[in-house]
Amino acid sequence: MTYDRRPVNPREFIPAPARRSHAAPVYPADLPERGEAIQALTRDVLIRRSLDVSPTAFITIISIIQGVALGLLAQNTFARPSLLVGVQSAAMLMVLVSVFYYYLTMSILLRWAPSFLDCFLPFAIASLEIPGAFFLGNAKAWNLWLGAFWFGTFIGLWITKKWSPPSHFGDETGAHRTLHDLLHELRLTAGLGAMTVGWCGLFAALMPFNPLFWGLLGAAIVLATVGMVVARTELRASQIHARYGVNRPPFN
Repeated sequence: MTYDRRPVNPREFIPAPARRSHAAPVYPADLPERGEAIQALTRDVLIRRSLDVSPTAFITIISIIQGVALGLLAQNTFARPSLLVGVQSAAMLMVLVSVFYYYLTMSILLRWAPSFLDCFLPFAIASLEIPGAFFLGNAKAWNLWLGAFWFGTFIGLWITKKWSPPSHFGDETGAHRTLHDLLHELRLTAGLGAMTVGWCGLFAALMPFNPLFWGLLGAAIVLATVGMVVARTELRASQIHARYGVNRPPFN
């Protein structure tokens, strides 16, 4: 065996051994210019983008607003603990969970190209949850504000029912009727909750000598309203899934 004993010149370029590459070479002429489209818009692309973006955007909006509401709720609950504050705080927590649950369920059952109104409603309804955290311990203000929240929910449900045609469910018209039955039941529940909690707030203002009673009664009505919303949604969503052969038992 022989060795090359020539002196090594540090300035001499020694090419590295060529390595196999599975990637095609990229030349400057192949790169898109600034502002060039990477995917042209077609009907299928537009539909796919709407399906990908819409539910994620709605859930993200709701999560951000509810994160703020939950932080304020915890802060104001522990700042002045009492029986009324504890019960009202528990009711507010269930309201936060039920709103998130409703939007999550609707994002699975319904999809459409969102408009400004669709972007406005989550802010309008979810934002009504925030001021309730500042009224903990105040039977009049808390009941009146929760009445306003359920009234706003009533309007939102009416809009959802108005703009949810049978095309969302294909040939399964029974699923569409089931959804509209659900929205009708939820509207009745929200409307009844708005009236009864609002009356508790008015009575607390007119009879201020017994605020604890009206405060606890209003919180109990809110909890009952949330329970009815969840129960009807679980039942109707289970029926819709069953029409498509998907096993989703209520409260599974």
